[in-house]
Amino acid sequence: MTNYIKALLNKLSFFVLLFLISCNTKIDVDLIIHNGNIYSLDENNFNYEATAVKNGKILAVGKNNQILNKYKSNEKIDLKGKTMYPGFIDAHCHFLTYGLQFEMVDLSKAQSFNEIIDILKKSDTKNDNQWLIGYGWDQNQWKDKNWPNNDLLNENFKNLSVVLKRIDGHAIMANDAAIKSAKINSDTLIDGGYIEKIEGKMTGLFVDNAMELILSKIPSPSEKTKKRALIRAQEDCFSLGLTTIDIAGLNKEDIDLIYQLHLTKELQIKVYAMLLDNDKNFNYYLDTLGQPFKTDKLNVRSFKFFADGSLGSRGACLLKPYSDRIKSYGMLLQKTKVYEQKLNRLKEYGFQACTHAIGDSTNRIVLQSYSKILEESNDLRWRVEHVQCISDEDLSYLGKFNIIPSVQPTHATSDFTWAIRRLGKNRLANCYRYRTLLLENNIIALGTDFPVEEINPINTFFAAVFRKNKDGSPLNGFQKTESLERINALKGMTIWAALANFEEKEKGSIEIGKSADFVVLSNDILRVNEKEILNTKVINTIVDGNLVYKN
Repeated sequence: MTNYIKALLNKLSFFVLLFLISCNTKIDVDLIIHNGNIYSLDENNFNYEATAVKNGKILAVGKNNQILNKYKSNEKIDLKGKTMYPGFIDAHCHFLTYGLQFEMVDLSKAQSFNEIIDILKKSDTKNDNQWLIGYGWDQNQWKDKNWPNNDLLNENFKNLSVVLKRIDGHAIMANDAAIKSAKINSDTLIDGGYIEKIEGKMTGLFVDNAMELILSKIPSPSEKTKKRALIRAQEDCFSLGLTTIDIAGLNKEDIDLIYQLHLTKELQIKVYAMLLDNDKNFNYYLDTLGQPFKTDKLNVRSFKFFADGSLGSRGACLLKPYSDRIKSYGMLLQKTKVYEQKLNRLKEYGFQACTHAIGDSTNRIVLQSYSKILEESNDLRWRVEHVQCISDEDLSYLGKFNIIPSVQPTHATSDFTWAIRRLGKNRLANCYRYRTLLLENNIIALGTDFPVEEINPINTFFAAVFRKNKDGSPLNGFQKTESLERINALKGMTIWAALANFEEKEKGSIEIGKSADFVVLSNDILRVNEKEILNTKVINTIVDGNLVYKN
């Protein structure tokens, strides 16, 4: 053998050895996802083909060969060209309520009060204490759009207490048996609430704060029932790509249950909890704990306030009277002085304020109250939930005091058919102003408000961008000038929602060091034709690197 051949063989052996060493020195990871179109939503909006995950965090991102040549894993997901985004965040929902509604009677499809009676009579969904609870009715969808009364309930359910919750959660219809159990009489009055009486007789309609007179008498669901509700709600969220949900209004015992279910891993969805505005929550989280509470999956650092009711039930507080009830301006649900005292306490302890505000008068009062307490250019990230109607002269508060608008785009596409009756065309132009709100502070958080609206975040995206409902109405989009660009709608469901939760360093984009929370879709919603958006399906949902849903 010549020296030349020997040298050639030695060199070849050297490169083979290098290759074998390189194969043996690949880094072990828990999960590799590759062969995809991966939107990072980082500052530069980079796209990648693959990512490696270790201990629930994103270890690397890059092209297929960069990831596959450097890392190895027993768990791999081949995206086969499909699109992956950061896991969706619903910035405002009622997760526990949604789960509990599976124990109630769904009235959302009823087209009249007579149809409601038929549905209730066929139902066997009543609790052990002889209460029958229904939800989802909306007289705006009926041919007769007047408020119903409880005459038919009284005729058909004499020995059963019946409570029917309106779709927006701001009004109930109760029969006489329920009213009697609450010991309410025709002289009962309540601040921030309305009990309808005609010729001195209660009709069964209770609005906003008045509802609690009845609701407080309904036996609370057991912990077992709540646990079942939370797990059922999680299943639906995962099937739709949601990895974090902002629950708008919880009590301490509900948060304790969520925390325990996180510990046992029965609940894996991440929760940003808004505490209900009550003494028990204030006493524990401010006076006893004295600071926000956070784990990898649970973040408790905000309080949810109700400043007014809803437009559908005419409880939203307006600057001018309702067009279809000229003597009514709606109503505030809190005394401003007391509200501001609570806001001051939140600032002192480092908690976020999240205030429900629908009417233009309410939004003015809330923003003015915030401005009295917040310094300009602060980083407290106080939020206004819904910001449904707002006057031009009040918009500047958002940018000046770093106030985050948290909105639900499907409200606009659900409400437009009847909202014009409440406000008239000119005032309606100052409502559902998502592009305008975004421009004030360069951030907007998007949610659904489920179960008030449907839970699917794809509907949120579609309504935000095209300003249409699922049926494609209105044809040219409702107030289309207020639509969001696709990329901004997606950011509102991911990185901006995370920022609104003080969580932008750990989720909301696909970047090294952040949680491996992903959603894989059948369509690229940033590019696909408008008609295909609502046909989009979730292929995979991944939380902390764990596959929690596979289609």
